[in-house]
Amino acid sequence: MTLAKAQAIQYCVEQLPSISSKRELEQLRKKASKKFGLTEPVKTSDVFLALPESQRSNPLLQTRRVKSASGVTVIAVMTAPLACPGKCIFCPPAVLAAKSYTGFEPAALRARQNNYDSRLQVLHRLRQLTAQGHAPEKCDVIVMGGTFNSLPLKYQDEFVKGIYDGFNGFISESVQEAVRANETAPHRVVALTFETRPDWIDELQLNHFLDFGATRIEIGLQSLDDAVLEKVKRGHDSAETARATRECKEKFFKVCHHFMPGLFSNKEKDVKMFKEIFSNPAYRPDMIKIYPCLVIPNTPLYDLWEKGEFTPYTAKEAADVISECMKHVPKYCRIMRINRDIPTSKIAAGVEHSNLRQMVDDDCKKKGIQLKDIRAREVGFTEKVDYSKAKLSVLEYDASGGKEFFISIDSGEALIGFCRMRLTSDGRTGIRELRVFGSQVNIGDHSEKAAQHKSFGKQLLSKAESLAKENNSKKMFVISGVGVREYYAKQGYSREGNYMTKKL
Repeated sequence: MTLAKAQAIQYCVEQLPSISSKRELEQLRKKASKKFGLTEPVKTSDVFLALPESQRSNPLLQTRRVKSASGVTVIAVMTAPLACPGKCIFCPPAVLAAKSYTGFEPAALRARQNNYDSRLQVLHRLRQLTAQGHAPEKCDVIVMGGTFNSLPLKYQDEFVKGIYDGFNGFISESVQEAVRANETAPHRVVALTFETRPDWIDELQLNHFLDFGATRIEIGLQSLDDAVLEKVKRGHDSAETARATRECKEKFFKVCHHFMPGLFSNKEKDVKMFKEIFSNPAYRPDMIKIYPCLVIPNTPLYDLWEKGEFTPYTAKEAADVISECMKHVPKYCRIMRINRDIPTSKIAAGVEHSNLRQMVDDDCKKKGIQLKDIRAREVGFTEKVDYSKAKLSVLEYDASGGKEFFISIDSGEALIGFCRMRLTSDGRTGIRELRVFGSQVNIGDHSEKAAQHKSFGKQLLSKAESLAKENNSKKMFVISGVGVREYYAKQGYSREGNYMTKKL
């Protein structure tokens, strides 16, 4: 660092107490750079890192606020470019990254930069987030990379151990030791997600995921048209997806489906399939990612496109289709993503814009379609919330052979928090998710402006236990993230295998 840059940063630090808005901070950074002859403005992250620890809580210094606006900090890690059992004609080959990724997505670039080492990826991301003003104590981890559980068992264990070692701050002797250590670590894994295929889900595989501390499974549904699934060499049919979804929920996992509009389809057919995903009790996922089909070089689908035998949606067409699909999203579902994170320069044909979600939102406004999914309503993305007007409600629905209870606390249209409770087909009751939204509040801290740590979680848990008793349940199971086990222990729960349980 040059002397001039150091002086500019110090100038910003000294003037910071008089700054009261993001705009004033931007003006200060420009002024400091000009004063000391720099060609570019001082970075907010540089100012943040120059401050003493006790002064880093200033919200003006937090960049990319969306990263922790849902109450947790999302951190993605990616496996090495290893083989996948799938033969899907639309997937990029595993060359620079795991199959289905090009190697140029942000998570893939971090993986390559860190030689696909999961511990180094975690440490890299923690440093980035800290420099952006976040305090990543509650971490929602997503393991990206095709069909993780098809990889060699030794690789799976080492990769997951590396994740926990990164958050724990030291290297454990085994994955079991690393998982246990994270229960009280400075950076806790409060949720852990794995991507896989429906035909790679069975009781043995799910138990292995539980050993890792997993809480969510992402399943590639892609299409409900069995003829299309066969044509693209998917290797399974829609019935297999329904079976896998049920098995995951019966183990109390959260389930996210991946849906691919434009996969040898059209608007009418895609909207009809999307509607069925939520009207048919065999599916009804908790979350969904919508990935319009893209044509990527070096894939069999690319060859069909070159021959004129396949035409993907343009961005405008995809936005039109997806906005119509939004009419059918229930309040219990969260739209996790719209569009792949693949750089447009790596796409031969298909959605040519990276802001598809914004295009969908704009189309919904033009059509008068009210978005009611979880992300559209959570307090982290809405205006001021009056917590004194918070009300608790329960939505019951049948799904995957059991009964679901979506217990929520709302203030007007804003969703403060929710709990997913399931009554399984064999009469067990379990909490699959408990979440309070808004800016992340560190463990043990309190904030008047934030929703977290205001006992909303306890209210949701109490209501779930009450409903379980009404349904003649004698015990509550919780599929808890490793870093949340301590919280449930304080609520009277204890470890039973990979779950936290409590007699009712």
